[in-house]
Formats: sequence, C-alpha cells, structure tokens
Amino acid sequence: MNTASRNHECRPGQEFQDGIDLPGWEEQSVWGWDPPAESFFAQLWRNGSTGDAPDIWISGVDTVIRWPSGIVLEIVERTPEPPAAVVAALGLADPAPRLRDDAEVMTLLRAAADREKTSVRRGAIHALGWTQGFAKTTPVIRGEWHGSRPNAAEVEAEHHLATGALHRPGGDRDFLAGVDASLWWLLTRASDTWFL
Repeated sequence: MNTASRNHECRPGQEFQDGIDLPGWEEQSVWGWDPPAESFFAQLWRNGSTGDAPDIWISGVDTVIRWPSGIVLEIVERTPEPPAAVVAALGLADPAPRLRDDAEVMTLLRAAADREKTSVRRGAIHALGWTQGFAKTTPVIRGEWHGSRPNAAEVEAEHHLATGALHRPGGDRDFLAGVDASLWWLLTRASDTWFL
C-alpha cells in the first residue's frame, strides 16, 4: 500500500501508533489512538529537537478528538504545512481520489444560485465554488487560496478539515455541514445533494 494511504481506513477505537512523515517533523513525530482517553493524539517534534516534550502535543485529555480528521485540522492550524501534505504525512490520503465531472458541479451551483441562502447552502456553495476556481479563500480555514482550482488530493484534505471542524465544539456548524457534505459528494462518496 502507498505510504500516504496506509491509515486511510483507520477509525475511532482502532488501536495503532504510527509515524508522521511530514518534512521537517518526520524524525520523531507520532500519532495514533489513545485507548484510555478514547481519542486520537499526535506528538510532533521538529527535526533536530532534543527536548523530551514535543513541540506540538495534541492529546485527547483536554478535547477528545474522535476522528482522524481532527488531528489533520489541529496540525494544519499549528504549522505552516499545506493540508494535503498533512493528510499524506498521516497516511490518511485516499489511494485514488476522484472528483465529479465539472459540468455536474456547475449544474448544481447554477441550481443553488436562485435558492434561499441558508448557512448550510452557503457552506456548500463556497466549497463547490472553491473547487471550480471561484473562491479566493479555502472553505474551512478561510486561508487565501492562491491556486486556480484544487486537485483531488487538495479537495480531500479540505474535506478532512471540514470533518475535523464539525467534530469539535464551536464554529458555524451549519456552514461546516454544507462544506463537509458537498465535498463528500464531490469526491463521489455520496449521491445525495441534500445540502443544496
């Protein structure tokens, strides 16, 4: 199996510990499932670090992280690393990510344009528009987007961020639900378009 996909199917409760292959952090960093905390965790040391304590410690003690996507979100928020690189470094990348056809996405976006803009619908429109090169910011972190259109790995990484954000307290949950559901649909993992 591709090392970027080795943990693609990991789920809550599945005991494991694995390295984090993120350039600049890969020498000592680990992540996995912590059974006593019933949470995912990650400990990241910068390469060359001689400290006993990690530079970044994400544990389930303060906030339980029930999905691997929560670890992706935490690492992206605490490092300058691109989301797709973090997903691959954790071994969570889909081995063969696929996106729906552009014409299908544009048909859905046009249909949504005349409908009431609920928070869920705004999230879905932003996410789908981002995939077509219409948005200047990413849907979840709201970071400036420099590319014209994201590739399948970048869309999958953004979906991880949306799922991670949905499973922690706070935030605009309806907007995030629209982002999460629309990207899941876009990645051909669902046929329903309830979000629009």
